[in-house]
Amino acid sequence: MEYLLVLTISGSTITAVYLLLRCLLKHKICARYFDLLARAAILYYLVPLPYLKKCYLVVLRRLLPESPVLISKISLSRRNHIVYAEDALHVNIYAGVQMVAAILWILAIGILLAVWMIEYVQLARIAARYADMAMTPECRAFLENLKKQYKIRRRVYLYEAMAGENTITFGFFKPVIICSRATTSPEAELLVRHELVHIKRMDVLWKMLMDLARMIHCYNPLVWILHSSFEQVCECSCDEIVMQEKADVEVKEYLRLMIEEAREKEEKEVSLRWKSGFGDNTQKMKERMENLMRKKKWNRVAAVALVAALTFANSMTVFAYRDPVERELPENTSQEEIEITMQNDMFMFVPGGTGGEVVEEFYSPETQENVQEFLYDRQFVDEEGNIYPILEDEGIEPYCNHTFVSGTGGDHTKFSDGSCLVREFYAQRCSKCGYVIQGDEINRITFAKCPH
Repeated sequence: MEYLLVLTISGSTITAVYLLLRCLLKHKICARYFDLLARAAILYYLVPLPYLKKCYLVVLRRLLPESPVLISKISLSRRNHIVYAEDALHVNIYAGVQMVAAILWILAIGILLAVWMIEYVQLARIAARYADMAMTPECRAFLENLKKQYKIRRRVYLYEAMAGENTITFGFFKPVIICSRATTSPEAELLVRHELVHIKRMDVLWKMLMDLARMIHCYNPLVWILHSSFEQVCECSCDEIVMQEKADVEVKEYLRLMIEEAREKEEKEVSLRWKSGFGDNTQKMKERMENLMRKKKWNRVAAVALVAALTFANSMTVFAYRDPVERELPENTSQEEIEITMQNDMFMFVPGGTGGEVVEEFYSPETQENVQEFLYDRQFVDEEGNIYPILEDEGIEPYCNHTFVSGTGGDHTKFSDGSCLVREFYAQRCSKCGYVIQGDEINRITFAKCPH
């Protein structure tokens, strides 16, 4: 579920940037810029990015001077805590609930998406088979000529529909173009060019990914806004590519076709999932027409640089992901010890200005032979042998300017069968408020009969 949180943050951030730029610069920037940003936002909603965190940390540590951490307390009550004991994996309640919820969520989405995909593929195969049977040699030559111009190698089928139908494209592996004009008419070339651009850019696949992102993040209103905006931006950018460097006469003819297709669509709407159509409703048609009539410059290098800069900056949200805490326990560890380990918080103390070798030496001295005397269930023993109880967090002064004293800590746990567990660890204790920082474990002894 924390993966989902990172995806939500990263996707929502770039979606907000996309919507803001489109609101402010829609009439000044090509729709192809916004189309690239929208596709980047879709990927951020789907691609898990926390693995980038380690890469970024390595780079930052090489570029920036190290800043030693004096105190680090890791609370495991709201963290994914994983314990490895005797080749078995144990997770705390927080991680367990997240795993169950994630599995159920993904399973439900997977079943629904699989049903949709099966229906879609079956329909696409039937349409491709009938279109292939109906294609004339002239129609094949017409289609192959346009495919070469757009450098499309995939097999595409073209079906000449009856007058009054909508021009649409559907299918991914074997795309089918249903053209509402005869291939002998000049309008057919403009319509088929538009649909071939959709096929070249794999817009059907991106619409599938958009639906998947909407299913996963159905609770996020920005995903729904992106979904409603993506198809419009996709059509506008496709119009720009088809009419690039075309004469005004061809642009006017293209606009006339858009109006006619929009009228036909309102009269006879085609209900089909994951399709790309030339026509649109009158509300959206106005934006497409205005976008074509405004002359806007397109620079591929600038577009890639803009999207790359925004996506890189947005990838910094991976630092919102908290790495799971992992511990490995020795063999013959009892279930009670595992549960105690999973419930205890983790403490770490690194003296300022110390290097890695000093810290390692600080944490790895020889193990004490004798178990310390216990006056309290949780206690701290300084270097002079003085014993102090380890206070709960509620009893510690939060604004104390700590002065730490080195020593060892220990906790004693007694079980219902009369046995007990004694753990000793290196620790630091504030001589002012009693705050104790727990370090690495020194010793762990289980007594069959508690002698304390």
